[in-house]
Amino acid sequence: MALKQKLKIKNCSECGKIFTPTRNETLCRDCLIKAEEKEREVLDYVRENQGCLISEVMEVMGVSERFVKNMINKGLFANIERTNLYYPCAACGKPIKNGTYCSDCLSKLRKETKKMADEMATRMGLKEAKDKKLNTIQKLDLQAEKELEKENNLKRSNRRGTYETIISKRDGRTIGRSGRDK
Repeated sequence: MALKQKLKIKNCSECGKIFTPTRNETLCRDCLIKAEEKEREVLDYVRENQGCLISEVMEVMGVSERFVKNMINKGLFANIERTNLYYPCAACGKPIKNGTYCSDCLSKLRKETKKMADEMATRMGLKEAKDKKLNTIQKLDLQAEKELEKENNLKRSNRRGTYETIISKRDGRTIGRSGRDK
């Protein structure tokens, strides 16, 4: 029995034509080919005019700022030595060459994320384990060991009761709840 898959249909973000994407494309095949050709043209221009600015590339090549930023994010200009293709950091507006945030904003973001994780750990009651210099995994390991120990003790006591029952049946004795002969 074959699995039924939903046929995914999208509209091309460039021309609006309906197409079926093979991955997560937003452009139809025709627009994708045109975009790749335009990328090659832009790369050739930047190689010939090293040191040009995004505004110059946009004006001369007739492309949008988003188009050039996407090329930068893809790393297409990485092997070109002298490029002045900068765009603003999403948080502070400082000029950057790749990524979404500058290094300062990234470090702030990491600190804030760590702080939030610590606060969440405190709210969840995991702070005590951290104070004892135990990480969450170690705490869970200890908890699992305790549960296994309880389970093993229960099995031992059940085994003891089973042994007593077998012995009492063999010997013809009756054993009460206290475990003593009657």
